[in-house]
Amino acid sequence: MGLSLVNLLLSTQRELTIHGCSRHDPNIDDSRFHFYEIDLAHTEKLYEQANDFLRSVSDLTQKIVLVNNAGSLGHTAFVGHQNISHYQRVMSINSLAPMVLSEVFVKQFQDQEAEKVVFNISSGAAQKDMEGWAAYCASKAALDRFTGVCAKEQLHQLLPIHFHSISPGVMDTPMQEEIRKAPIENFPSLNRFVDLYQSGELMLADEAAKKVMKLLNEASIRNVVYLSLRNF
Repeated sequence: MGLSLVNLLLSTQRELTIHGCSRHDPNIDDSRFHFYEIDLAHTEKLYEQANDFLRSVSDLTQKIVLVNNAGSLGHTAFVGHQNISHYQRVMSINSLAPMVLSEVFVKQFQDQEAEKVVFNISSGAAQKDMEGWAAYCASKAALDRFTGVCAKEQLHQLLPIHFHSISPGVMDTPMQEEIRKAPIENFPSLNRFVDLYQSGELMLADEAAKKVMKLLNEASIRNVVYLSLRNF
């Protein structure tokens, strides 16, 4: 969805600059897009990298948006059949990385008069107990609570930053392909996700990106913290 959102913004918005980071260069040939190679699993380096990453944003910008979109499902298996690297990676990418990026974002832009928005991409799994996904569910629940606290804290600020947790619903992404490959003994909900795929009920990444862009421009939702793309 992150790549779809970048492509959509570049194709529909003339006056913008996008700073994107991931492990792999998406090779977007557009002078308005600036890529930074950052592995969000390595959170011990992220604070310094985030400062460099966000420092390049112009002070003259009228609207500044941070979208924390990266996510990792990890290894689908019951607790008792995982290793520590699984928990470290899932929690780092899904929880710690957006927390660190949000921390740096607030430090850098709190006092700017620009409109400021943080979109943390959550999951319906944050509110459900999904067998085989203990770390994933926990990481997304942690991100939801972090986002809610940030939103509440910003009520005390003269120039507030608007924090939103967005649940995109079930999308047709490589993560979904990974889910469908899980053995049913490790993931009792497997058949439900296979049925969603076979019945064509998965939301396309491009469709999700259009809905996210709509929310970016929808002033009426600025005081609503928890949002679901299924409602838009």
